[in-house]
Amino acid sequence: MFTRYNVMAVILITGATGLIGFRVLLAALEAGHTVRYTVRSKEKAPVVTSNPAIRKLALGEGRLSSFVIPDLTADGAFDAALEGVTHVIHAGSPVPNPAYDPTTEVFQPTLKMTEGLLASALKVPTVKRVVITSSIVSNVPPGPPSETPVSASARIPLPDPIPSKFGHVLEAYVFGKLVELHNSDEFVKTHHPHFTISHVVPGYVFGRNELALDAAMMQAQNSSNNFLMMALKGGEPPFPMHDGFAHIDDVADVHLKVAFLDSETGPKDFGIATKVDYSTTFDHVKKAFPEAVAAGTFKEGKITPLPVNYDSSEAEKLLGREFKTFETAVIDVASQYLEKVGTNSA
Repeated sequence: MFTRYNVMAVILITGATGLIGFRVLLAALEAGHTVRYTVRSKEKAPVVTSNPAIRKLALGEGRLSSFVIPDLTADGAFDAALEGVTHVIHAGSPVPNPAYDPTTEVFQPTLKMTEGLLASALKVPTVKRVVITSSIVSNVPPGPPSETPVSASARIPLPDPIPSKFGHVLEAYVFGKLVELHNSDEFVKTHHPHFTISHVVPGYVFGRNELALDAAMMQAQNSSNNFLMMALKGGEPPFPMHDGFAHIDDVADVHLKVAFLDSETGPKDFGIATKVDYSTTFDHVKKAFPEAVAAGTFKEGKITPLPVNYDSSEAEKLLGREFKTFETAVIDVASQYLEKVGTNSA
């Protein structure tokens, strides 16, 4: 059912300076593809090209390039960047940063970026598939989890009218992902594009982040790993977290697998959300790094779970293996932190 194209691709990746986008970029380069990534300014491009993980790859000329788009929401913003591109992975959308304005910096850009990207792709005949990174918040209805698990194919009915303003970034983030999913479905029905559109729908993503270059970045500039680090340093995230987790390596692998699906049958959207017991978080650290725990480098914190019932079986079938465990993710993050503080694990 799942096969890959036999030719190397030219892949445009958005969000390459973020946790998911950068890991997808690494995986694409390791697989031999040519990668073009978007940045908002020329000054941000070296975040990718100067990264030690990129330098280790010793890439040939032309394998990796950046494309500056100052305003990703502007009409036609992606037109030039998509020239000659065969596959698109759109991992770059606003995160629920408390410093952002919920409406103008989270909700609206989430929709405008995707709408603009798809509109530009219509003009480029080489584009074969567009993969959009979503979140399980787009599939999981509010309230207690149902007895029947939801999956990436689920669609939560939109409210009428859809709110135009939001008072909190989390609310804006959830509605942005929810509405984007419906809008992309409607785009296919209306425009009948020459390319296919799929979504990769992860839960909370944890794992090694090569963009975190020192101990301070590990705790403050580490995307969703920030919350895991809070729990490893005696703290607690400021809100409950869905107990559906995704290892960053699995998330990257699924993105690439979905990008090269060569079949019109079967699912088009793939969720990655393994049920996790957050109360075991510190147990994994104590087992793997007892000396660091004894020295006070790690201290037990807390993550309050928000229960979900999610079916990720289609994504596991796609990978052809089981997902990586939560224990693996915790150890990956803790081990990287020890590297950055110069502490030997025991």
